[in-house]
Amino acid sequence: MTGGDKNSDKLVTIVLAIVIILCIGTLVYVNIPQEKQTTQKPGPEVERPVLTISYGSESFNYTLDELIETESFTGSGGFIKRSGTVVGPNNYTGVRISTLLNDVSHLPQSFTLEATASDGYTVNYTYDEIKGHVMVYTESGGETGIGNLTMIIAYKENGVLLNESTGGPLRVAFVDDGAISSSSLWIRSV
Repeated sequence: MTGGDKNSDKLVTIVLAIVIILCIGTLVYVNIPQEKQTTQKPGPEVERPVLTISYGSESFNYTLDELIETESFTGSGGFIKRSGTVVGPNNYTGVRISTLLNDVSHLPQSFTLEATASDGYTVNYTYDEIKGHVMVYTESGGETGIGNLTMIIAYKENGVLLNESTGGPLRVAFVDDGAISSSSLWIRSV
């Protein structure tokens, strides 16, 4: 063998070694477990409950669509702030609290209700307040006596769905034909 043959043998050996290494690398890469990609479309989004009513061991969750499908009640009402400022009256549409409480079994004859806003603010309602027997005011802030209003979980104000910027998605409202009640009874962002 001549010197040129030895060099070409070395070159062939090196090229063969590189080809073998590339083949082994390709085989290893192809056989590495990979995450399977699915082409399935996500299922329909499940609507989250916007209201939960709990009593004892019972809990009832309602989505906004379920509340809208429940027998609705529309009335007009407003509230007076501690400063004396009157807000409303506006038209509110929602579900009577009495309708929602019909789902709860074994309620006592007289009970209280606690409503909690999304920020943790709570209001406790007496049985009389739940029945709508609340103090009613004039637009100038004078008391006119106990009214017979309807307590609702409102989802619309003046025909428009409530949202986060308007105190929604739900709020407690006391309505009839424009009565003004205390702002301490109205709770936003329920």
